[in-house]
Amino acid sequence: MASEQQVREIKRKYSGRLLQQLGVCGVGVERGENGSFLLAIHLDGSQSAKTAVIPDSIEGCPVQRVFSGPFVKQ
Repeated sequence: MASEQQVREIKRKYSGRLLQQLGVCGVGVERGENGSFLLAIHLDGSQSAKTAVIPDSIEGCPVQRVFSGPFVKQ
């Protein structure tokens, strides 16, 4: 199980590449259902997001797909 700091480092290393994929609108560090930290990949729900290549884990850190819609700056 990765610590919050380890998952934040993985996010820092990989978020740029992940965000270049069509349909990916955000990358975050969240807690899973079991309380452990994971990398959350937010997808906008478009067809592109449904076909985006998102791994199940990165460097041993679990990845969760979250269909959240596009983010809007406020």
